[in-house]
Amino acid sequence: MENSNIIESKETALAQITQLAQEFDVSLDEIGARFTQKNNQDKSDKWLSRLLGYLGGAFVFGGLALLISMLWDDLSSVARVIITYGPGLVTFILSIIVLKDPRYDKASTPLFLMSAILLPTGMFVFLHEYAKGDDGQLAAMIVFGILACHFLGAFFPLKRTSLLFFGYLFWNGSIGILMERAGVSGEILGIILGVSIMMVAWSIDQTKHRAIAPFWYFLGSIGLLWSIFDLIEGISPIDILYLPLTIFLMLVSTRIHSRTLLFISTLALLGFLGYYTGEYFADTTGWPIALIIMGFMLISVSAYAVQLGKKIK
Repeated sequence: MENSNIIESKETALAQITQLAQEFDVSLDEIGARFTQKNNQDKSDKWLSRLLGYLGGAFVFGGLALLISMLWDDLSSVARVIITYGPGLVTFILSIIVLKDPRYDKASTPLFLMSAILLPTGMFVFLHEYAKGDDGQLAAMIVFGILACHFLGAFFPLKRTSLLFFGYLFWNGSIGILMERAGVSGEILGIILGVSIMMVAWSIDQTKHRAIAPFWYFLGSIGLLWSIFDLIEGISPIDILYLPLTIFLMLVSTRIHSRTLLFISTLALLGFLGYYTGEYFADTTGWPIALIIMGFMLISVSAYAVQLGKKIK
C-alpha cells in the first residue's frame, strides 16, 4: 500500500513538472544544466571546506613547530617530551571526539595527519633524551611498531580510512627495518614488501576504504619492479624474464581494475626495452636498426596499454 502511494505521488510530481516545462517553454537541456550547476556548487562548497580545514591544520602545525624551535634550548628533557608528544596525543584524541559530530567529521583527517607527524616526533625525542645507545635503526623500528599498533588498534572500532593508511604505513616501516636488521638483502626485502603491499592494496580496494588503494598499488608495484630489476640487471639471459613480468602485471591491472598498476607496469616495460637495447645492441652495427625496432615496440606497447586502460572501469 505504501509503495503504491509513493508511485502515485511520483507520477503526480512528474506530471506537474512536465506541465510547468511546457507552460514556460523549458527544455530538458536547461533542466539538466540547472541540476548540474547545483551539484557543482555543492562540490565546490565541500572542496572549499576541506581546503580550509587542511590549511588551518597546516597553520596550527607550523605555529607549534616555530614555538618549539624558539623554546627548545631552554626546555628540560621532560618539557621537550611533553611539548612534542603531548600535542600529538591531544590531536589524536580530538580527532576521535570530532567523529561524534557529523558537522566536524571532515576535520578528523587533518587532525589524524597532525598526530601521525607529532606522535613519532615525541617518541623519538623521548628515546633521544632518556634511552642509552645510538642505534637509530632500532629506535625507528620500535617507534613505528608502536604507532602501527596505535593507529590500527583505533581503526578497527572507528573504521576510518586515514587510520588504516597511517597504521599500515607505520607497519611497513617497522617490518622493513626488522627485515633489514635480520640481514635480508635490499632486493629481496623490496620484493617481499612489494608483493605484500600489492596484495593488501587489492584487499583494501574491495572495501569502502578503496580511496587509498591506488597509493599502495603505486608503492608496492614500484618496490617490486625496481627490486627485481636490480636483482637481474646485467645477468644474461635471465634479465629477459623482466619482459614477461611487466606484461603479466599489465594484464593483472585489468583484472583488478587498477590504472595505477597499469601505469607503473607500462613505464617499467618501456624502461626495460630501453635498457635491453642499450645493453646488448649499442656496440653493434645494427644499433640504428635496433632503435627503429625499439620505436615500433614502444608504439605497440603504448597502444596496447591504451586498450587495456579502456577495459578498466
